[in-house]
Amino acid sequence: MSEASVYPVLYRVAAATELRDGPGPDTKALRGLSADSVVTLVGEAGQPWLEVETAQGVRGFAPAGLLRRQVAGAKPPQHTTEMFPWRNVDRVNRDPKMLHPAFRDRALRTVARLNAEGIPFGIYEGMRSPWRQNFLYESGRSRPGRILTPVKAWESLHQFGLAADFVLALEGRWSWDDDEARAPMWDRLQAVGADEGLVSRPGEKPHLQLADVTIEDLRVGKLPPNTDPAWTSAFTWIVESWDGKPSGPKLK
Repeated sequence: MSEASVYPVLYRVAAATELRDGPGPDTKALRGLSADSVVTLVGEAGQPWLEVETAQGVRGFAPAGLLRRQVAGAKPPQHTTEMFPWRNVDRVNRDPKMLHPAFRDRALRTVARLNAEGIPFGIYEGMRSPWRQNFLYESGRSRPGRILTPVKAWESLHQFGLAADFVLALEGRWSWDDDEARAPMWDRLQAVGADEGLVSRPGEKPHLQLADVTIEDLRVGKLPPNTDPAWTSAFTWIVESWDGKPSGPKLK
């Protein structure tokens, strides 16, 4: 693949077809591809026949016209703080580089493992600013709408880059569908996340956060070790710029 990405590029098979050993209808058929199955791009995009890999690890070529790209992962930022408008409460940050390394590696492994099984989860929202956290908290309380979150700014691990919301990427859109057909996918998210040291919150199915950390410790500056410049720059800017309530955490 020419474009480096932290996420696999996924395609959904729109109609039953065959995986072939070369880019053309006259090449040998390797196996069938059923409708709604998910494959991973391993070659170049933009070709009439795409080189892909199935969840079972079989590589071959499939006609691009019968594949639908799923929601793409975040692109690497050019600037840490300037590129993402943290004060804009309507903007959702999906950049994995803004996550704390202690959580980021586990979160990306969770996504990669699920994608390898043909389950197209992605990170819908990662590090969330305190401005947006309070905005979401106001929904269903001081402004119309349904209840979106039980906690205010700096009461969520999102503000520390230690939590993310994982959502299905289906047919080019984010999907929270958890009906009978999708329920096993969400159960698998919880299981793989737990295996990677991530825990959920009651009633917040898409939310996974780093285990064994507390808000109390984080607010007094007791953060997981081994940070990196991307996370440190973003987190420092957010804390130093925060002008709302409750007060922000300590910086060490």
